[in-house]
Amino acid sequence: MDKITLYYFNVGDRVTNARGENVKLLLEDAGLNHNYIRLPRGEVWAAKKAQLIDEGFLSPTLPYIEIGDKKYGKAIPIMQYISAKLGNKYHGSDAEEDHYLAYVAEVTTEWYECLRTSFFGTDQDKEHHTKNITPHYIDLFEKFYAKHNGPYVLGDNITYPDFLIYHLLDDDLALCRLAGSPNLQKFVETFGNRPNIKKYFATLPKLSSK
Repeated sequence: MDKITLYYFNVGDRVTNARGENVKLLLEDAGLNHNYIRLPRGEVWAAKKAQLIDEGFLSPTLPYIEIGDKKYGKAIPIMQYISAKLGNKYHGSDAEEDHYLAYVAEVTTEWYECLRTSFFGTDQDKEHHTKNITPHYIDLFEKFYAKHNGPYVLGDNITYPDFLIYHLLDDDLALCRLAGSPNLQKFVETFGNRPNIKKYFATLPKLSSK
């Protein structure tokens, strides 16, 4: 593939926060040549959004990727598109498996929306999320990973929802809350030892200090 440029916001105090990181993880794993441009909110994003509208990009939101003169939006569709361009590298082997992956991806969207609500919510919202929502989704995805005997959600081969799930565990500060969830623990360990992912993770302390 031609060089890819990924655009997303700066969110909070961690370079890995929120939806852009899902795409970043997949790009790293696939070894694709790319730039990652982080835009501040406010006037910079307002100007970029106006530009996208002028260019006919419908429903302009971040993240989006740019390849040549073409733009592709929304995190999950971007990941599905990249997988398709790579010969369905991160898809299933048939329609049934692809439906299952889409189903799992939809559940990750539910989790993300809960996390987003708590992030912008009150202290009470954050406490409720930590005590109730996070354990609920850890338990649910432990069952997803048990279904095909791991280490990935579909079994032996990594697929695009695995990136979504790993990143949600990280985004929700839940990677250290997996005691009693052996299938998720196995997944997290396996995911973190993928060669390109391991190399990328090694750069994060340096990136986080900027």
